[in-house]
Amino acid sequence: MSEPTTRKALATTERALSEIDQELERHAAGRGQVSTPGQLTSLRRQLAQMAAQLSTPQLPAKDQRVRGIGRVVADSWPYDNPLGGTILEAERLYLKA
Repeated sequence: MSEPTTRKALATTERALSEIDQELERHAAGRGQVSTPGQLTSLRRQLAQMAAQLSTPQLPAKDQRVRGIGRVVADSWPYDNPLGGTILEAERLYLKA
């Protein structure tokens, strides 16, 4: 895929990582709005792996990329949650890159 698509995927993935960190901080303060710290930490690990792959010159073949993060969000999070939207967009762009 084109370099701009990969850059956009990386930027969106990094934004999702930042937003997850903010949500984890809210959970630590007793004000978490979505999910659990354990699930957020797992999603963060997968997003970090995606970001690392997007930062390399050669992405893995599409059938070997990290998958399933969006399914977790779509199946169990409120549809209008902004963090969920960012995560879904990050996965979509990553799989497209």
